[in-house]
Amino acid sequence: MIRLLKVFEFVWIGVSVLSVLKVIDLWGTQDETERTLFWIFAGFSVLGVFMFFFRRRMRRKMEARKQDQSA
Repeated sequence: MIRLLKVFEFVWIGVSVLSVLKVIDLWGTQDETERTLFWIFAGFSVLGVFMFFFRRRMRRKMEARKQDQSA
């Protein structure tokens, strides 16, 4: 289960990287729809980084708790 949690951490980094690439692609557009997409993808890039660190912290807590119980 811990291995799966590590995979999901990196899935969030992947979401963030893809969102940053899309933000770069949409940079400087004048169309209203594309500007809206720009801000949506910018939000997802920030969310991806936040979720990576949040999930990492939770996984480490879970590992420590599991180690304390087995000791």
